Amino acid sequence: MAVPTMSATHQQAVATLLSPPRLAPYLKASGGNVRAALTLYQWNVEMSSAVYKMLHLVEVFLRNSIDARLRVWNATQVDPRTGRPHGPDWLLDPSRLIERIVRREEIDKATRRAKLAVKDSGSRLRSVTHDDVLAQLMFGTWRFLLPGKDSGRQLLWRDAISEAFPGLRRPVHDLVRDVDRLHRLRNRVAHLEPLLVVGVVMLQLKAARRVLREIEPAAEMWLVSHQHVSSVAAQRPEPSPEMPNGPLSEN
Repeated sequence: MAVPTMSATHQQAVATLLSPPRLAPYLKASGGNVRAALTLYQWNVEMSSAVYKMLHLVEVFLRNSIDARLRVWNATQVDPRTGRPHGPDWLLDPSRLIERIVRREEIDKATRRAKLAVKDSGSRLRSVTHDDVLAQLMFGTWRFLLPGKDSGRQLLWRDAISEAFPGLRRPVHDLVRDVDRLHRLRNRVAHLEPLLVVGVVMLQLKAARRVLREIEPAAEMWLVSHQHVSSVAAQRPEPSPEMPNGPLSEN
C-alpha cells in the first residue's frame, strides 16, 4: 500500500494534535520548522523503541540474576513467627528484611497484577507462582535493592546480591549509578519524553553494556548483537536546505 503524501495542512493538523507543549522541543531543535519537527518526532519514536528493546534485555538479565541470589538467601532466613526457614520463593514467602526493602505493598501490587495476567492468559485454574509475581515487578525494584545508606540493603548486598555480579571489578557505587541512569532512562521512555541528545543516549548504552558484562559477558554480547540504538542514533535527522527555518507554509 502506497504511503499518502501529507500536505502542509495535514502536517499542521498532526502538529496540533500532538499539542504545542509536546512538539515544542522538536520545533526548537528544528529551528521552528514544522515539517522538520515532525520528522524529528518520528525519529524519536524509533529511538524510544530501540532504547526500550535495550532496556528490556537489561531488565530481564538484571532481574533474573538478582532473583537467583535472593532465592538462595531467603531460604536461609528463619521466620521468627514460626521458627522455620522461609522458602526460596522470596516474593511468596519473603523474609522480614526483603518485605521491608521491597515493601509489602509493592509485592501485593505485583501479586494482583500477576493474578490478572494469569487470568487473561486463560490459565484460570493455575495458581500464581513466584515467577508470575517476579515478572510484574518494576525496574525500580532492582535499582533500590542495590546497596545504599540503608543497613539492610548493605547486608543484602554483602550476603546475596553481590554474587549476582561476578564480574564486578569497580566500586559498587559505580554500578549503582549505572543502574540508576538506566532506571531514569526507562522512566523517560515510559513517559514518551524526548531523547534528542544522542550523546546522552549512547552513554546509557555504554552503562547497559557495563552492567551486563558484570553479570555475564555473554549477556553483554547478546545486547550488542541485538540492539538498534547505535543505528537509530546515526540516523538522527537534521534540517536540510529544503527545510528552511520558520513555520511550514503552503508555498
